Amino acid sequence: MKTKNFLSCVALVVLCSWTNPAQPEFLVLNSTQLKSLGIVLNEDGVFYKNFNPAWKQDNAVYSCLSFYCCSDNYLTTGHYAETDVITAKTRDQKALLKLETSRNDFYPLLIGNTKGEMSLDDETLAKDMKLFPVAICMSETKLRSRTDTVVVWFKPSDALQKALPAGIKMKDFLKTRPEKKK
Repeated sequence: MKTKNFLSCVALVVLCSWTNPAQPEFLVLNSTQLKSLGIVLNEDGVFYKNFNPAWKQDNAVYSCLSFYCCSDNYLTTGHYAETDVITAKTRDQKALLKLETSRNDFYPLLIGNTKGEMSLDDETLAKDMKLFPVAICMSETKLRSRTDTVVVWFKPSDALQKALPAGIKMKDFLKTRPEKKK
């Protein structure tokens, strides 16, 4: 009888302490999976260049966004029109220029780190706007100087859901913009 009561108490404690697993903070994708989002990882860093076909409907000032993260810079971003002539002065800029331009209606609105510190920050975004955070492990680039994780917060769209690997539901990762660290 004592063993039965003991086992009942243990079962009750286990059931009472059971919690639902926490929602993951960010979706972590490998270099192959990131490519479908327009993000290219290679031995030189992380590169992204996109023309947003819905830029006018999105009330965007510019139709194109590019960024790169390399060993000698944390993050460099550029906004420009599709008709702008872009020149490259550095090796990293040349690598970005050679990159094929994706044409997605989903694109980064914020870029930062896992602590919520932003390097690309759109202050005009509504605080309750849901965004899709994707973590990029810089260690996959093979840059010895970069082992950090960069988080790219995408504008959600149906096209983004279709670009994700099978079985990943965008709604499971949507979050409001992170609070600024003080």
